[in-house]
Amino acid sequence: MTNLIFADVKRILRKPSYWIVLGICLMISFFWTIGSKNNGFISGLTFASNQGIAINTINLFIGIAIYVSVYADEFSSNSMQCLIGRGISRRRLLIAKFINSVIITFISYVIYTLFVTITVFIMSIKMNVSESSFLYSSILTNAFITLGYSTISMIILFWSKNVAYATLVDAFLIFAGGTLLGIFDSIPGIKLLHLDRHMFLHALECAKVDLLLTGGTAIFTLLWHVAKVCVISIILAYLLFRKKELDF
Repeated sequence: MTNLIFADVKRILRKPSYWIVLGICLMISFFWTIGSKNNGFISGLTFASNQGIAINTINLFIGIAIYVSVYADEFSSNSMQCLIGRGISRRRLLIAKFINSVIITFISYVIYTLFVTITVFIMSIKMNVSESSFLYSSILTNAFITLGYSTISMIILFWSKNVAYATLVDAFLIFAGGTLLGIFDSIPGIKLLHLDRHMFLHALECAKVDLLLTGGTAIFTLLWHVAKVCVISIILAYLLFRKKELDF
């Protein structure tokens, strides 16, 4: 399975479409940086706040890039059926695809983080510790959000065998996750019982606040929320995929 994962990652990183989408993300970040200028000066607070807004759009593009680069070729070329026919179990294949999603997600956000850091130095943006902490914790949290939603969408992917459906679900969750949480929170009794804190998006946002206030130990809370969603999603995706007939 290790050889399968590394071969797939190499294939993805050679795809022009992945780098085009990632380039669009960096351009979005750059344009928000330019828009932060006030009389030729960019304050650290404005820069961090604007990047926090820009990353909402960046999440959408990276989520689409994950599905286009990690899954689309296998489902369109039927190579997944060939791998299963050669003796690779569906469970190993599904886990390998999930690991590829993790790798590509964090490669994307590491590149974005490096780009933001280089931008800060080149444009001589003065940021204090609080502003830097807010910026980088936002990037980390959004990386986990993107990974979580792409894994949830795997349920649709392996149930329908349709990359377009899964991509639309992933994009909808990224774009409207906050709205869905607001609707859920408006149900009588939900807010009173604080059940919203257990919803994926709100749980990560609360963990991000804890990370800013209490320091590095809150990272384990972030990891726990992501791991919980990913494990449940992978199990459901596998159960649906196991019962699915594949055409050769």
